[in-house]
Amino acid sequence: MTQKLRRDYQRAQCIALRNAGMTCREISTIVGIFKSSVQRALKRFEERGDIYDRPRSGRPKKLNDRSVRMLQRLTQNEGRYSSHEI
Repeated sequence: MTQKLRRDYQRAQCIALRNAGMTCREISTIVGIFKSSVQRALKRFEERGDIYDRPRSGRPKKLNDRSVRMLQRLTQNEGRYSSHEI
Protein backbone atom coordinates (compact mmCIF):
# COMPACT_ATOMS: atom_id res chain seq x y z
CA MET A 1 0.00 0.00 0.00
CA THR A 2 1.42 3.38 -0.95
CA GLN A 3 1.88 6.09 1.64
CA LYS A 4 -0.96 8.19 0.19
CA LEU A 5 -3.40 5.28 0.27
CA ARG A 6 -2.33 4.42 3.80
CA ARG A 7 -2.96 8.01 4.96
CA ASP A 8 -6.41 8.04 3.36
CA TYR A 9 -7.20 4.68 4.95
CA GLN A 10 -6.07 5.88 8.38
CA ARG A 11 -8.18 9.02 8.07
CA ALA A 12 -11.22 6.95 7.12
CA GLN A 13 -10.58 4.70 10.12
CA CYS A 14 -10.44 7.76 12.39
CA ILE A 15 -13.83 8.96 11.19
CA ALA A 16 -15.42 5.53 11.47
CA LEU A 17 -14.09 5.02 14.99
CA ARG A 18 -15.20 8.51 16.02
CA ASN A 19 -18.69 7.74 14.72
CA ALA A 20 -18.57 4.60 16.87
CA GLY A 21 -18.12 6.86 19.91
CA MET A 22 -14.40 6.54 20.63
CA THR A 23 -12.19 9.32 21.95
CA CYS A 24 -9.25 10.76 20.02
CA ARG A 25 -6.82 9.07 22.40
CA GLU A 26 -8.44 5.64 21.85
CA ILE A 27 -8.47 6.18 18.09
CA SER A 28 -4.79 7.16 18.05
CA THR A 29 -3.88 3.97 19.92
CA ILE A 30 -5.90 1.74 17.58
CA VAL A 31 -4.84 3.36 14.30
CA GLY A 32 -1.24 3.90 15.40
CA ILE A 33 -0.93 7.63 14.72
CA PHE A 34 -0.53 10.67 16.95
CA LYS A 35 -3.55 12.14 18.72
CA SER A 36 -2.96 15.46 16.94
CA SER A 37 -3.17 13.66 13.57
CA VAL A 38 -6.51 12.17 14.59
CA GLN A 39 -7.78 15.59 15.64
CA ARG A 40 -6.62 17.15 12.36
CA ALA A 41 -8.30 14.41 10.29
CA LEU A 42 -11.57 14.82 12.19
CA LYS A 43 -11.45 18.61 11.88
CA ARG A 44 -10.76 18.38 8.14
CA PHE A 45 -13.69 16.02 7.71
CA GLU A 46 -16.01 18.36 9.62
CA GLU A 47 -14.89 21.43 7.66
CA ARG A 48 -14.55 20.04 4.14
CA GLY A 49 -16.51 16.81 4.21
CA ASP A 50 -13.68 14.72 2.78
CA ILE A 51 -10.47 13.03 3.90
CA TYR A 52 -8.28 13.61 0.87
CA ASP A 53 -5.33 15.97 0.44
CA ARG A 54 -5.85 19.03 -1.70
CA PRO A 55 -3.88 19.25 -4.95
CA ARG A 56 -0.52 20.92 -4.58
CA SER A 57 0.95 23.45 -6.95
CA GLY A 58 4.33 21.85 -7.59
CA ARG A 59 6.76 22.75 -10.30
CA PRO A 60 5.34 23.91 -13.66
CA LYS A 61 5.73 21.57 -16.61
CA LYS A 62 8.65 22.20 -18.94
CA LEU A 63 6.83 20.81 -21.99
CA ASN A 64 3.29 21.36 -23.20
CA ASP A 65 1.11 18.48 -24.41
CA ARG A 66 2.05 19.02 -28.06
CA SER A 67 5.78 18.85 -27.30
CA VAL A 68 5.29 15.67 -25.26
CA ARG A 69 3.46 13.98 -28.16
CA MET A 70 6.18 15.03 -30.60
CA LEU A 71 8.90 13.71 -28.28
CA GLN A 72 7.05 10.40 -27.92
CA ARG A 73 6.80 10.04 -31.70
CA LEU A 74 10.51 10.75 -32.12
CA THR A 75 11.55 8.19 -29.52
CA GLN A 76 9.20 5.47 -30.81
CA ASN A 77 10.78 5.49 -34.28
CA GLU A 78 12.96 2.47 -33.54
CA GLY A 79 15.59 4.53 -31.73
CA ARG A 80 16.90 6.35 -34.78
CA TYR A 81 17.70 9.48 -32.81
CA SER A 82 20.16 9.92 -30.00
CA SER A 83 19.28 12.05 -27.00
CA HIS A 84 21.65 14.71 -28.30
CA GLU A 85 19.84 14.85 -31.67
CA ILE A 86 16.46 15.17 -30.00
